[in-house]
Amino acid sequence: MKLITYLLTTMLISAVTLQATQKSELVPLPKLTVVEKPVRGDSESKEAFIKRVQLLHTERIKAVFPIQKAFRLAVEDRNKRLLRGEKKQSPSLVDPYDPLFLAYKDVHSLRDVNGDLSTLLASKQKKFQDGKAWLFLIAIEDYQYTDTVLFARRTGEIVKSTFQKKLDIPDRNIVALYNQEATIKNISTQLRQLLRRVQRNDVVYFYYCGHGLSNISGEQLILPYDGMPDFADSKNSLKIERLYNKFLNSKALRTFAFVDASFNGITDGVPIIKGLEKLNMRPRAEGYHKRLNILNSARAQDSANAYYAKEYRLFSYFLTKEVLSKPQSAGELFDNIRTKIRKISSEYGEANLQEPEFFGYRELTIQN
Repeated sequence: MKLITYLLTTMLISAVTLQATQKSELVPLPKLTVVEKPVRGDSESKEAFIKRVQLLHTERIKAVFPIQKAFRLAVEDRNKRLLRGEKKQSPSLVDPYDPLFLAYKDVHSLRDVNGDLSTLLASKQKKFQDGKAWLFLIAIEDYQYTDTVLFARRTGEIVKSTFQKKLDIPDRNIVALYNQEATIKNISTQLRQLLRRVQRNDVVYFYYCGHGLSNISGEQLILPYDGMPDFADSKNSLKIERLYNKFLNSKALRTFAFVDASFNGITDGVPIIKGLEKLNMRPRAEGYHKRLNILNSARAQDSANAYYAKEYRLFSYFLTKEVLSKPQSAGELFDNIRTKIRKISSEYGEANLQEPEFFGYRELTIQN
């Protein structure tokens, strides 16, 4: 009996030891050539500086792609050999774009603190007559596991202030989540708490600025702060359709949704999933309900872009400017921004073409 016990114990120890030796270690991140942040020269115009940074950006992508591809293949091989309990490694953690993106964010080079949106906003007065309007806003610029969304935080802040003043939304009716506040868990919790307070005949405005993508089925997804774009599942992303259903199941009379993201996984011409010859996301169009009106920043095949000259996201800049200008219907607002966004994005190159799309009733007035 003792001999049998000894043999079983020996076999168990050997199995554990073998498992430990076979444990898949993380693939080390490749060392990339350090890129210094470009600085605008004293005699260099803003437009020339932007073009120079964009050229450096393009060159960097070409140089780093082979390294990213090799890293991705190594990580995928490692993930296939995982043992129970081991976590997958994301193959998209190589991020060579930050130094160049940060060049755009240099406040001494670009930012005009007295920009046209700020001037327009300062001229408006708060009303807050009946508190029947609500705003749920998400703006994510700095992600935990993937690329920056240039100017997203600043854009979210101007949208919040604009909607608050022009759409008659008091502070108590606003939830605004920025960067690390916008985790998948916190988004769900905060939305549930806000919608519990919404009453009949209220109007809800939903705004999202960040990365978008789609899964194999073509379902449109938004990426929370702590999401990994390579693993587009319920733990790493939020289905936009499920969010919309939450609004439809509330007491709200109607919801206006403004989404500044590209559901094909490309932001500012850069795929958020790295190391692929071609990103093959095919987002399908979402349907709409009579109580839900959707204005997306880009069609399924388009990229979502920054407006470098103004330091906002391109779609949200013109959205904000139109909301600040005059009361208008959803259809009028869409018509007024579509041509402008298409024109400016085309100047960035064919790969960055952007044109908004609208689902809903054109006659509905955006303002309360």
